[in-house]
Amino acid sequence: MIAFLRGIPAAFGPSSVTLDVQGVGYEVQLSERYRLQLQAAGKAEVTLLTWLAHREDSMELFGFESRQEKELFLLLNRVSGVGLRTALAIVSALEVSEIITAIAGNQPKVLTRAPGIGQKTAQRIILELREKLAKIYPDLPVSTSAGPLEPGIQEEVEVTLLALGYGPDEIARAWGLLPASENPADADAVIRFLLTQLGP
Repeated sequence: MIAFLRGIPAAFGPSSVTLDVQGVGYEVQLSERYRLQLQAAGKAEVTLLTWLAHREDSMELFGFESRQEKELFLLLNRVSGVGLRTALAIVSALEVSEIITAIAGNQPKVLTRAPGIGQKTAQRIILELREKLAKIYPDLPVSTSAGPLEPGIQEEVEVTLLALGYGPDEIARAWGLLPASENPADADAVIRFLLTQLGP
């Protein structure tokens, strides 16, 4: 694994930099924001944190400005339906702090500012990463559901309700009405109860 590269930018592509590392040129994929930043800096030596994507038919290097950007990119890449290019588009369109705040605060509209990210994909990102971010950043104020559910059950309930057309704000409000008597291990019962609160 190539953890980092230190060298001088030799050329730039639409979404990449070719880094001259002691006479060897490495093509590294970058966020749009970071690529523009490096271009503005000219030929100054730079250290890129990197991650190697190894697939059956190709290998690609991705470069990052900070450890936090790299960690967030890797988390986004693992979300169902996102992948490498979409993850790169998200970190290109939004600051790392904006992405983290949007996920923690249940704000899908912020994520839809990134190219190719619709409302459903934004909601999926929030559902899959909200709990993970809470573990990585324990001091982060994370918007979580009010019901006494295990994370796996909670996700099953929320994904079902999202598929039925309810928005995250509606679902969040319905959690607050979930009585403690509901069986937290019975996702179907919880869904039925929340549907009565959400209405048509």
